[in-house]
Amino acid sequence: MRIKLLKSFILCGLAFGIIFAQPRGKALYQAMTSGSPTTMSGSSFMRWHPTEAATLVFESGQQGKTETAQWYKVDPVTKVKTLLFDETHRTTIIRQYNDITGLGVQNLPFSQQMQFNDAGTSIFFKVEKRPFVYDLKNRKLRELKHPEVKQQPGTDGLMRNMPGSQLWNGEYSPDYNWFAYVVDYDLFVADTRNGKTYRITNDGSENIFNGRPNWVYPEEFDQLTAYWWSPDSKRLAFYRSDESAVWKYPLVRDNRPEAELELQSYPKAGEPNPTVKLFIAEIPTGKKVELATNSTADNYLVRPTWTLDSKELTFQRVNRQQNVVELLAADAKKGTLRTILTEQEPQFVNLQDDYFQLKEGKSFLWSSERSGYRQLYTYDWQGNVLKSLTNGTKPVQNVVRVDEKNGYVYYMVNDNMGMETIFMRTKLNGTGVAQALTTVPGSHNISMDQTATYYLDTFSNFTTPTISNLHKADGTLIENRATAKTDKVDGWKLEKPELVIVKAADKTTDLPGILYRPAGYNPAKKYPLLVSVYGGPHSKAIRNNYNMASNLQALAQLGYIVWHVDNRGLVGRGKAFETATYRKLGLVDLDDQTAAIKQVCAQFSFVDCSRVGIYGHSYGGYMSALALLREPEVYHVGVAGAPVTDWRNYDTIYTERYMFTPQDNKSGYDEGATMTYAKNLKGKLLLVHGTIDNNVHPGNTMQLIEALVKEGKKFDLMMYPLNRHGIGGPSGKHYNTLRLDYFEQHLKPEPVE
Repeated sequence: MRIKLLKSFILCGLAFGIIFAQPRGKALYQAMTSGSPTTMSGSSFMRWHPTEAATLVFESGQQGKTETAQWYKVDPVTKVKTLLFDETHRTTIIRQYNDITGLGVQNLPFSQQMQFNDAGTSIFFKVEKRPFVYDLKNRKLRELKHPEVKQQPGTDGLMRNMPGSQLWNGEYSPDYNWFAYVVDYDLFVADTRNGKTYRITNDGSENIFNGRPNWVYPEEFDQLTAYWWSPDSKRLAFYRSDESAVWKYPLVRDNRPEAELELQSYPKAGEPNPTVKLFIAEIPTGKKVELATNSTADNYLVRPTWTLDSKELTFQRVNRQQNVVELLAADAKKGTLRTILTEQEPQFVNLQDDYFQLKEGKSFLWSSERSGYRQLYTYDWQGNVLKSLTNGTKPVQNVVRVDEKNGYVYYMVNDNMGMETIFMRTKLNGTGVAQALTTVPGSHNISMDQTATYYLDTFSNFTTPTISNLHKADGTLIENRATAKTDKVDGWKLEKPELVIVKAADKTTDLPGILYRPAGYNPAKKYPLLVSVYGGPHSKAIRNNYNMASNLQALAQLGYIVWHVDNRGLVGRGKAFETATYRKLGLVDLDDQTAAIKQVCAQFSFVDCSRVGIYGHSYGGYMSALALLREPEVYHVGVAGAPVTDWRNYDTIYTERYMFTPQDNKSGYDEGATMTYAKNLKGKLLLVHGTIDNNVHPGNTMQLIEALVKEGKKFDLMMYPLNRHGIGGPSGKHYNTLRLDYFEQHLKPEPVE
């Protein structure tokens, strides 16, 4: 009996231990990266009505019955639901849909896929690829007739979100009477009322792109569209891009015996650009006028935007050095130009999307960094500044909403070394004091309704998991809509990531970094340091948000001290901070990373600075490779994914913005090239690249390989067939495992108990 009781006690104790034991090391890493460590109670998403202060909600019906599925308008405060489509609209849509299709549906033929036009006057939906539009005012449903847009060969990976792109989908005119699309290299329109097609251009070829994006404009200017309907639907503006002088880079799909060759128009730094022109075509005649843009291979035309009255097309012309930007307006009938305003800076002008035409027709909103920090202004159409709306050293990040009715502009600013965002509003007439609507420090993401009556603030900070709160426009809290549940994370007893402020290599500038420790670490022991890096222009990594369950926190559980820091050259802290790396990419930024590591090593005794690893992808891959080569005494193991190895290999728009041309800045290009330091390699370096990377070409890695071989250096290499710049799917999983194994093999972290 005594023995049985003892056995039972032992078994219960084991079970009790199993229930309450905390996973550590690889088990904890797996737990943190398998599924979401946190969950949300409630919803942090609100779909706003296009013209009313209400949300849109689709309910699928009781027990999934389609006949009870309905769209509702919901008052955000009272929660009162009303049918989005009254019974008359509902029966009209169903009846007309059945008349058109010959079907006998009993309910609305669409669900979540329905969308309003911007004016809220019609709805658009598709049923099994058949497009329909319903005019809410005239209660008229019609099927839109036009050819199906076919995916153009060789356009996969041309830009981000290709499945949602204009090139793959075409675009309707605002009145839905016309549909524009590209076939091969020419622009067409179709009359959606009868399906008749009209050819707008006929000179397209592999060197002449009409209404079709080239590679460099979407990637580096975020200019994803190549044609634009006028608000009155009578004209269509479009790009004509002449690629004749642009080098065609060969990408080989050689995973089969019969290899395929893909030639990509890709202008390398210092080499010829495409010459881009703007045309405006009348619809449907196709009568065209060329705008007097003075187009050459040494200027860029971006952000075409029609005026609200359809009389002019505005756009920005940028010089090749990108330190002069002109806002121009073209007469839609004559093509003549007038200059509205000019921005000029010593280094480069950042393009912005804070250009809003005010509906009263006499002015527009504009942002500029001329003071050293992005601020908001109003201008008249002759280019005169009317009001300076914001000022100070907190740069505007973006405009959220312009409320002309009540005279406010709502916007985000960056604060605290760019780590935090604040949601603010100020009067459009320039009077009064700007009001901060968010008062809790942290990272805020705002969704505001079109009428500027309500906004949803989704935020977190170092100590607060994600919360979504609904507010009135004046900042008054209405209710909490969603809160992150962190029971699982709390149960893991993780070490809190530590914000560490270090000095840049100039020994003056403060840089924020975050240090992650493994759960249950012993401060008397030594742990290898693993550095995660990107560090490239127009980025920002260290933010005041909840990071207890981040990927870097998970990585630390494998026995590393993980370090992540913002070097100079990044956004969110003003133009002087951002331009510190101008003409010196790979020098100032890497010097800052290295200076930060030395300070971490001096401050934290548990960091083993004889075992330092670094990894990153794209610009981070460049920094990782360069670190092993320029600073071989500091960095010992590196995994460099898709690295630029010489800025002469990268495209004109990005590279020349920060480095200008190799002809003008030879020393900067030479000193920033990884090959320059190939002879210095002492540590372990793994190079990773996709074989058809059309962003950072595989030739970058090949050139570094050649330099390392000439110096007799040993290194490791992994190429992923048929992968572009983003290595995903099975290859992405393999890449992640390979990187983890590489660091485990060479940094030798001790198993975490």
